[in-house]
Amino acid sequence: MSDNELIKEAANLAYEYQKKYHGCSQCVIKALDDTLGLGGGPVFKAVTALAGGIAMKGELCGALISGIVAIGLAFGRETLEESWSSRGYTEAHYYAAELCDKFKEELGSIKCRDLLKARLGRSFDLRKRGELRHLISAGTLECCPEVVRKGTRLAAEVILQAKASD
Repeated sequence: MSDNELIKEAANLAYEYQKKYHGCSQCVIKALDDTLGLGGGPVFKAVTALAGGIAMKGELCGALISGIVAIGLAFGRETLEESWSSRGYTEAHYYAAELCDKFKEELGSIKCRDLLKARLGRSFDLRKRGELRHLISAGTLECCPEVVRKGTRLAAEVILQAKASD
């Protein structure tokens, strides 16, 4: 499969996972692991509470955070070593920053609450009873899967382009 096909497959899988199962952070990790073989295993479980903008607080988008985690899986350092002399440490930060910039440029923000407000007219506090119902009726069943698709595509692009240039 070509890189473009892998990118498209990862993005579409993430979209379908989000639409069916929800939990943006896990859907991104699962799709990137399924297509790029990042060895996400226990990371899938670890990113559970990053959905909804970190513990449903509307902060940094869970799809973006998991894209950053995937970059760490692909490029991060494997042992504690001095950060300034660690290629993995430096590369992971460089590529993560690239992903953040691309995500913000394409989606308009890196914060969950801002993404929802721009697309649905308001943000939601998912920790409050009833807010999830309001979010669903406002259109999250299309909004969030699209954000997840785009975030996954951007992460896959960054990872595959970086691997190609190595």
